[in-house]
Amino acid sequence: MSLASLVAEYVPAVDAEMRAVLDGRPERMDLFRYLEYHLGWVDKGFRPLDSEAMRRYGGKRLRPILCLLACRSRREDWARALPAAAAVELIQNFTLIHDDVEDNDPERRHRPTLWKVWGVPQAINAGSCMQALVNTAALRLVDRRVDPARVLESVRILTDTIVELTEGQHLDISYEGRFDVTVADYFAMTTRKTGALCEAATWLGALLATDDADTIAAWRQVGRAFGLAFQARDDILGIWAPSGETGKVEAGDVLKRKKSLPIVYALSHGPETARRAIIEVFSASEIGPTDVERVVAALDGCGAQAYCRGVVEEHAGRALAALERLPAGPAVAEARGLVELVATG
Repeated sequence: MSLASLVAEYVPAVDAEMRAVLDGRPERMDLFRYLEYHLGWVDKGFRPLDSEAMRRYGGKRLRPILCLLACRSRREDWARALPAAAAVELIQNFTLIHDDVEDNDPERRHRPTLWKVWGVPQAINAGSCMQALVNTAALRLVDRRVDPARVLESVRILTDTIVELTEGQHLDISYEGRFDVTVADYFAMTTRKTGALCEAATWLGALLATDDADTIAAWRQVGRAFGLAFQARDDILGIWAPSGETGKVEAGDVLKRKKSLPIVYALSHGPETARRAIIEVFSASEIGPTDVERVVAALDGCGAQAYCRGVVEEHAGRALAALERLPAGPAVAEARGLVELVATG
């Protein structure tokens, strides 16, 4: 099944679950419309968008899809896991709202970020509101007749994941202005920031489908490895992808002085000329097109892109190996397709 088919099958159900969470408040103030804007459901005037625009502005919802596939691998009634899938997607999006403020990013998914439209204070408040709604979503597992012990364990997993994500963001911010960041430092950050949420997605899906410890462990490994492969691929796109592919400015990670994997690799493993070029450009008060070209040339010269592609293949391979330990079935095959898409995309 193609990614478009997976999105068409699962995402409307995930969005409906998130809508139910937002609509559960007794008063529909603008705060919740800000969240709808960020999730890609409405425009700046709070007018509903069509399905094509929703997919463009809302993202692909890969993490909740992984959650539902993990559940479906052992249970046909995958809708049982929808509250957990919605909770995972709400975590992803509240962190993006806060990240956009922290990184001063004016655009996400081809349109202005929440803070750019309504200001930093409202964006911080909206992100905090969405974080609180994570528990609201998770507690809806009760409505799916999930036993209380499993609901409590799901809430614990989500809470621990949020803590781990903020640890990763702390590391990410702490790397700003530093040029001694190592590849090990990078993975300490991205394992928490990206790997943890993908692991939580597959962990929750499996937990809500089975008591089998081996199945749950395998799906956890799928999620963590998928997240690391996905992040490495995203770091490649952040340097080398044309702007039309990502919705970001070309080489946007260079303009933001981001310590992404290609940059960290060049700083710690590249020749002195590459290291010096990156430090000089990243230390400048402004970065222009010529500076960007200089950094990209330095990365190309030390094989940074090839190294990053190797990282993608390594972690995708780990995810595929974990999937091989699971009983064959449509959901496992679909998860394999997602991993292969990241590995080859």
